[in-house]
Amino acid sequence: MPMDFLSAVSVLRAAAEPTRLRLLALLARAELTVGEICEIVRQSQPRISRHLKLMSEAGLLDRFREHHWVYYRAPSVGAGLETVHRLLQLVNPADEVLKQDRRRLEEVIEERGRRAMANTSMSVDLPADVDAILLRELAGEPIGALLDVGTGSGHLLGLLAANATRAIGIDISSDALRVARANVHGAGLSRCELQYGDMYDLPFTVPMFDTAIVDRVLAQAERPVAALVEIARTLLPGARVVVIEDFDALLLAAGTNPIATLKEWFARAGLQAGGVHPVDTQGGHLLLATARRVVPASAAA
Repeated sequence: MPMDFLSAVSVLRAAAEPTRLRLLALLARAELTVGEICEIVRQSQPRISRHLKLMSEAGLLDRFREHHWVYYRAPSVGAGLETVHRLLQLVNPADEVLKQDRRRLEEVIEERGRRAMANTSMSVDLPADVDAILLRELAGEPIGALLDVGTGSGHLLGLLAANATRAIGIDISSDALRVARANVHGAGLSRCELQYGDMYDLPFTVPMFDTAIVDRVLAQAERPVAALVEIARTLLPGARVVVIEDFDALLLAAGTNPIATLKEWFARAGLQAGGVHPVDTQGGHLLLATARRVVPASAAA
C-alpha cells in the first residue's frame, strides 16, 4: 500500500545506511537484543542503539520488553511488514556481508539456546505420532492466526507456523522463551513471535486468533477455568482452542474422569466442547480436546 510522501522519505532515510540495512535483514529473521546484535555485527552498543531507535521511529522495527531484556524484530503484520519485505527484495541475499551476518546469527541463537536450557526445565516435546494426530485434527480448516499458550520449547510453533498467517507463542518463563527463540529461529521460522505473558492475563486487548493451542498446561494450573476464560477472550467468534493434556496428571488434579473434567472446564469457560480423543503413546496417555468460542445469537444480532 503506498505511503504519503514524508513517511516514504523517513523510511528511505532510515534504511539507506549499510549497518541499518544489515540490521533490517537480521531482524526480519529473528528477535534479538541489542547485545546480541552488537555481537553479530561487531559494533558498539551506543552506535547500534542509535540505529535501532531511528529504524523503530520510522516503523521498520518493533520493540518490546521482556523482564531485563529489550528485543527488536521486523514487523510481523501490517504495512511495516510489507515495507520491510520490499526493501529487502532490493538486496541480494547471497551478498558476503549478509551471509557472514547470518552465520553469526546462527551461532548467537545456538549459544542462547544452550544457556537457556541450562536454566530451565520444560515438558518433553510431543512424540511424532501425536504431532501427526494433531495435524490431522487441525487439517479441516485454516489455522489462521495461531496462539500457543505455554509454548515452552516452541515445538508446536515449529510444527504449525508454516500453515498459519501469524504465530505467537506465550510463556511466563523467560528462559523457556529463549529456548523457543533458539529453536524456531534456528529452524528459519522468522514469522514466529515469542512474547512473555501470563495465561491469566494475556497481552492482547481484542479478539484476534483463529486457533489457540494449550499443551499440557491446564492440569498443573491453579485456575484452569480462569485460564480458559482468558484464552477464549482472545479468540475470534467461531475460533477453536485445542487442549492437549496428560490423562494421569488430569486425573490426579481433578480427582474425577479426565474427559468429563475437560468438558466441564470448557462449559464453565463459555466454550462449546467438540471431540475429546484419547491418544496412547510410549510415554503415557494423552487427551486431545477441542472447543470453540461461540457467540450467543443475541450478541451476534
